[in-house]
Amino acid sequence: MRTLFKLWLGATIVSLTLYLPFYVFSNNAIDAVEELTPIDLIPLTGMKGQDPEQRENMLKRMGIDTSMELEDALDDNDRLSNVDIDYVDTDEARQVELSSGLKLVAATADIAGGKQLKIVFGVVPKRFLKSVAGVAGIVAFQITDGKHSLGIINGVSDELYLWTLFEPTGKAGVESVDRMVQMFDAHVARIEEDKRAREQDQAAQANAQRSTQAVDTQATAPQARQFESRTVAGNPSPEQVIIFQWEGQPAYCADEGADGANCHGDGSAFIGQGSHKDYMDSGSALCIAGEPDCKLPQYFPEDVRG
Repeated sequence: MRTLFKLWLGATIVSLTLYLPFYVFSNNAIDAVEELTPIDLIPLTGMKGQDPEQRENMLKRMGIDTSMELEDALDDNDRLSNVDIDYVDTDEARQVELSSGLKLVAATADIAGGKQLKIVFGVVPKRFLKSVAGVAGIVAFQITDGKHSLGIINGVSDELYLWTLFEPTGKAGVESVDRMVQMFDAHVARIEEDKRAREQDQAAQANAQRSTQAVDTQATAPQARQFESRTVAGNPSPEQVIIFQWEGQPAYCADEGADGANCHGDGSAFIGQGSHKDYMDSGSALCIAGEPDCKLPQYFPEDVRG
């Protein structure tokens, strides 16, 4: 029994001695994305049930280098710079890892004009007794400027933008990036146009509301503005004295018997002879003495005041 235990312990130690270095130095999730080739991407793209060998031959006929690695394809593209492949460090990425076990790894490259190409992959990370990470799928393939984003691949035909990045001369890859940027610019232009249209609609609605309020205000304005002169002082009757604004101060005009029609106000004890129409400020509000909220001038006659 002791001999069997020694044999088991020895075999375990030897196995771990051989396995641990292999596990430590084997590729991780980032390495798996960096080393992706079109052959690796074939199972992750196209239609289900496709023949991988037939797909590979089709890519070769298109001039695609099926052995080129993703990192090299991005580095060699003249339209791209600052290529970086790293883990996605966001709350959403951590939630994905908790729910599915997949690590999200993003391959990013800067484009002129503040734009960026971003390809996000879901990767099965290496674990004990599974020492090699593997890419499980493409999560996102997009152009972004930090404010707006446009997903490029929405169908099998759109995958051409991905494959042409692996064209060895670089010409097709440059053209692919240029077309993606044009699509993104058109997308942003539509967003800005829609935003301007909404702002114009809101402004028009606000103007219409203000116009309606102005009409309502005019409709409810004091009828004193339409009074016809029936006395020398321009009042509707001797019993109704109109209060108005003169030089920003309350004022009034009244028939004063032998003295005629005289106008008085807080701005001056005596303004002059005539009607309120001769002295009132432009746009002055009118009210009748004795009505609520009708402010009386300081020099209003005592008999009319009370």
